[in-house]
Amino acid sequence: MNHVLITGTTMMQSNFESLNTHKTTLEQAINANKTREFYAHWPEAPSGKIYGETANADGQAAFQSKLNHPFEGLVQNGANGSVGEEVSPFGFPLGITYPSYSVDTLVNNAKEAQIEWRKISVETRALILIECLERAAKHYFEIGYATMHTSGQGFVMAFQASGPHAFDRALEAVAMGVSALDSFNTTSEWTKPMGKMSVTLHKKFFAVPKGINATIGCSTFPLWNSLPGMFASLITGNATIAKTHPKVTLPMAIFVASCQQTLLDLGVNPHIIQLVADSSSAPITFELAGHPAIKLIDYTGSAAVGSKLESIAAQNQKTIFTEKVGVNCAVIESVENLDAVLDNLAFGMTLYSGQMCTAPQNFFIPKEGVSENGVLIPLDEVAKRFTAKIDALVFNEKIGPGTLGALQNENTLERIKTAEGLDAITLRPSASIAQPGFEHSRTVSPLLLQVKPSQTDIYESEWFGPIGFIIPVDSFDAAISIITDSAAKHGSLSTSVYTTDHTKQAMAEEAIIYAGAPVAFNFTGPIWVNQSAAFSDFHGTGANPAGSAAFADMSFVCNRYNVIGSREKVG
Repeated sequence: MNHVLITGTTMMQSNFESLNTHKTTLEQAINANKTREFYAHWPEAPSGKIYGETANADGQAAFQSKLNHPFEGLVQNGANGSVGEEVSPFGFPLGITYPSYSVDTLVNNAKEAQIEWRKISVETRALILIECLERAAKHYFEIGYATMHTSGQGFVMAFQASGPHAFDRALEAVAMGVSALDSFNTTSEWTKPMGKMSVTLHKKFFAVPKGINATIGCSTFPLWNSLPGMFASLITGNATIAKTHPKVTLPMAIFVASCQQTLLDLGVNPHIIQLVADSSSAPITFELAGHPAIKLIDYTGSAAVGSKLESIAAQNQKTIFTEKVGVNCAVIESVENLDAVLDNLAFGMTLYSGQMCTAPQNFFIPKEGVSENGVLIPLDEVAKRFTAKIDALVFNEKIGPGTLGALQNENTLERIKTAEGLDAITLRPSASIAQPGFEHSRTVSPLLLQVKPSQTDIYESEWFGPIGFIIPVDSFDAAISIITDSAAKHGSLSTSVYTTDHTKQAMAEEAIIYAGAPVAFNFTGPIWVNQSAAFSDFHGTGANPAGSAAFADMSFVCNRYNVIGSREKVG
């Protein structure tokens, strides 16, 4: 179905009547955005009791059926060839090819579709988008396996991150967009008293979409990082083009194909959402972003590419939302239960082999040690126990391999080798770890080093992957000073602080928040700093060099349209 010709659609109000069942979902999402209390529309557990006893097997079979074949299912015009180079980090080629498109073709498709899309009421747009999400949710398990074997995430994480968690983030953006666009009346009878006379104007206000959105996907979280910007663009009347990472295309392809079929069924031009895959040898990212019709850019990835996209946006009056690199820090000063703290941090560092933008990297510990209920635990003992916690997780045959997943990019292995050659004390070396069933998996254990506070040239860089640094400091205040300086200079997407002193906590909170970074205090148990909850946590702040966006705050949706007025004199 890749080459179906879409010459027009028959959009009728009757097509949308069945969507009214989604009004409750929309209302709940809008309320959750306001209250910031726990809300999740889709259950996160990949349970047969929730999604059907055969859902896992059916999803795995659907994934397997796509291997070594051209991808079928996209409903978009103008393919001019094919591309495909995905290799599972667990050790086998996917052999899937995808239709390729010229930038002009994608733009022309989007322009035509957007004319129709922007005329649909905001509420109806929201209900259509929720329908797209609900139907795509039937592919959760297939998308989970596709994410696992492109990004390297363990299956449970892949299911959650590209399924319920990503979809909740998309719904969050839709709800935030509805709230923003509903914040003012679109018509007004305006009468100005002028002494013995008055003047009346009939006013109309139009939320005019800025233009076509290009969402540049990343290799580690292909849906979680992309859907918020795509759906924020769609709810505000813009068409969107998903440009996938050349080595991680399948999850987004499955999602877009499902959405396009849903739109076609509803009589809506499916080109409001398109997929474009490219190759490592012939990338189109900058050509796409630089096209005059592309007015909105969402990007997740390296600082080098992000900075170039920001330059393109600045020079051409485009709006860009970025999540680039950050240096995430933790400080452990005083605790009630050191083992619980170290368990939590070890899991946060090990999860998906540290390939998360929120994973902790730098661990600041007072030289004198950590106070546990008034008893001082020496620094060396803390480091030894931290290493033991990592070992206990990594070598746990039941949960270790799935927690680690696999390294998405071979460059991460080279980065580990580079880190091993640093002027640092090796507390825990990295080594290959077996993945049951995947003999050639690219899986390794975390590397933990100890460096001096003066070695900022080492630890104030992001070492993406399973690499961590323990940094002994003179005091808690010294640690907070280093952390805030690092956040302001280099960016941060998460900060962890462990202290039982309320005065120190208040000081740290103010310092870190006003340095533009988020902070979490005293996390233990099954909640980790890596996690960011839809409808409650604002992922990213836009207030430090790690990125310009926070999804989904009001600016994340409001900056995708302009309000333009029309006035007519009455009488």
